[in-house]
Amino acid sequence: MSATTASLHARIDQLARIQSEVLGAGITREVYTPAYGQATALVSEWMREAGLETRLDAAGNLFGRWSGSDLELPAIWTGSHFDTTLNAGAYDGVLGVLGAIDAVAQLRAAGFVPRRAIELVGFAGEEPRFGAGCIGSRAMIGALQRSELDTMADRDGVTIAAAMRGVGLDPDRIAEARFDPAAVAAFVELHIEQGAVLEQRGIPVGVVERIAAPHQLRLTLTGEARHAGSTPMALRLDALGGAAEVILAVERLARESASGTTVGTVGTIDVEPGAVNVIPGVVTLDIDVRDVVLDAREQVVGAVQAAIDEISARRGLSAELRELVFDRPAPCDLQIVATVRAVCEELGTPYLDMASGAYHDAMVLGAQVPIGMIFVPSRAGLSHHPDEYTEPAQLDLGVKVLAGTLAKLAA
Repeated sequence: MSATTASLHARIDQLARIQSEVLGAGITREVYTPAYGQATALVSEWMREAGLETRLDAAGNLFGRWSGSDLELPAIWTGSHFDTTLNAGAYDGVLGVLGAIDAVAQLRAAGFVPRRAIELVGFAGEEPRFGAGCIGSRAMIGALQRSELDTMADRDGVTIAAAMRGVGLDPDRIAEARFDPAAVAAFVELHIEQGAVLEQRGIPVGVVERIAAPHQLRLTLTGEARHAGSTPMALRLDALGGAAEVILAVERLARESASGTTVGTVGTIDVEPGAVNVIPGVVTLDIDVRDVVLDAREQVVGAVQAAIDEISARRGLSAELRELVFDRPAPCDLQIVATVRAVCEELGTPYLDMASGAYHDAMVLGAQVPIGMIFVPSRAGLSHHPDEYTEPAQLDLGVKVLAGTLAKLAA
């Protein structure tokens, strides 16, 4: 294990110990919580140790800047996030931030002097605590409005605005987080794959060519809550029975998609009143459909909506469908992709051109700046899971590829 990897792994382990107290295994460190604030302070300290000038913007995005020799040129950005979903692993997002700090340390140790500034970003709220993810990057591109901060809430009813105030941020200043795309020449994100393709193929690096994007919907089905024992089957308006049909329809329609790459998921479901002897009267569920092919994804979404109409009409239920997220798949910049490939070839490292099925802050920034992504393997394809893991040597290699890519782009 190299010194760089030892430092990176020690920091990953240290950051993993900062989390909220929740039930279950794994790490929970959601954005705008006290635990997230502690993590921000620690990552800021590590950035400063690497010689970076740090700042926090109005959305809570953390920056660390290494100024270049030509102050007129737009900067090269790199980074990811260090918030987590519930009961998560230690590497998702974290690698992109802490690995970028190590990449800067490698470049400094080698005597590299960037012509363009290199700026590290720890994006706030990539994980969907409030129903939609990528809060910090959406604020950057102007896609998060002040009014949404009062309407988007987490599972406990805490709004984004209230959560921001709880950590000392002012939601009324969210517009100040918007950045100037002309000041960024490229954004490169190092990340674990979150799938098993690299591991199964025995290839150590993935060069991402495109990023899938989600279309997320919240469906509320309303029937009648009646006594489970005294209501005959023919007289029931069972909202959960309807929801079960919808869930199976989402799965079936995604499998039948023309692209062959569409995926459909129902990841949350809330049942009211939630008693074993009462027919469910109201059920709310969240639907996620995503693909790298926009038209194919939207065909599936349209078919899901038609299925909901048919199921609710047949069962005598009312259906309310609300859009949570509509994102567009993001192609990676051809020059950045070519640069990552060139670095791999110089290192003698096999690589695989691939797509990202998971969304990232890079996808959001891709609407306004050139983007690229570097993947390293995930053991057994696990992610958002306590057993998430990437071998130290694979982390080390990913950091080397990132450092080489930053050097070429910043020179």
